Amino acid sequence: MTRIRARAAILALIFVLPAVAAGCGDDGGGGSEDPKQVLEQTFNEAEQITSGQLGISLDGSAEGDQSGSLTATIEGPFQSDESDPTAFPQLDLSADISASGAGQSFDFEGGLIVTQENAFVEYQGQAYEVGASIFQRFKALSERSARQAQSNQNASSIFEQFGVDPQTWLTNLSNEGYEDVEGTETIHIHGDADIEQIFSDFVKIAERVPGNAAPTVDQGQLDQVKSAIQEATLDVYSGKDDHVLRRLSLSLAIEPPPDAEGSTVSHVDVDLSVTLSDVNEPQEISAPQDTQPISGLLSDLGLSGLGLIDPSGGTNGGVGSGGGPAPGYLDCIRDATTSDEIRKCADQL
Repeated sequence: MTRIRARAAILALIFVLPAVAAGCGDDGGGGSEDPKQVLEQTFNEAEQITSGQLGISLDGSAEGDQSGSLTATIEGPFQSDESDPTAFPQLDLSADISASGAGQSFDFEGGLIVTQENAFVEYQGQAYEVGASIFQRFKALSERSARQAQSNQNASSIFEQFGVDPQTWLTNLSNEGYEDVEGTETIHIHGDADIEQIFSDFVKIAERVPGNAAPTVDQGQLDQVKSAIQEATLDVYSGKDDHVLRRLSLSLAIEPPPDAEGSTVSHVDVDLSVTLSDVNEPQEISAPQDTQPISGLLSDLGLSGLGLIDPSGGTNGGVGSGGGPAPGYLDCIRDATTSDEIRKCADQL
């Protein structure tokens, strides 16, 4: 395992919040529902998802001079506040990541636990406390942003809050019949993915994520992406009785252009699936035992220079017993309203 890759994995576990979706299986049945109407019911009319078991899987492979593979899974329960959809969810997620290529391999196992009071990272069998102070700051920032987005958009769904419509991500729709997803009968809708629309919407979502400096993308870059993707399909599995999303699967076949040095990756396959089970059933999430302050872990991984830990060893807002992002940075992120203002906040680190 390289130190850089370990750093990236830990940072992702600490700061990245996962979204919800759904699962698989075939009972050989057939459905006559209009696929466009099913998507409308699924993304705009279905009941709100407040709890369940989340499963995310990613499989990728590359062929050519720089061949390699990647597999990743994230799974575990989540619990949200039914009365407040903008409240920060509780989580207990475990992650397993394996990658190989260029004569190297990488394996990572860890986890993220979020309770109402604190957050914890699990790494190499040890649980580390993020710290109640810094977690409450991040939680308040996230909830404030969610409430503002909901108020500005007057939206009832998370997609509407971000100003996107997932129905526009699919073309050439077809109803593939009924399929079992983790014990729930679903309607399977298949279609070709509209890469330009999906890419544009994800940039829009990234611009609204608290503290994220979303990249600017010009039409030339988008055209490059579109020309490299040879095949893109999207599958939606919607509950037959409740129209709640149970699975969202994306498959890509990519033929990237050779790089400037002539080394090529001739073909890339990517399969991403998000699965949801035990929908809206209560989930038990509790803090781990025998935790240590996360400051020690970040120092071991060489992350103390990123402003996550006060070099003097003081609490400065506290990450465990070590400290946290500079208050000026947090205040800047809290007050930022545009992507340019968010990018300028990095000067506070």
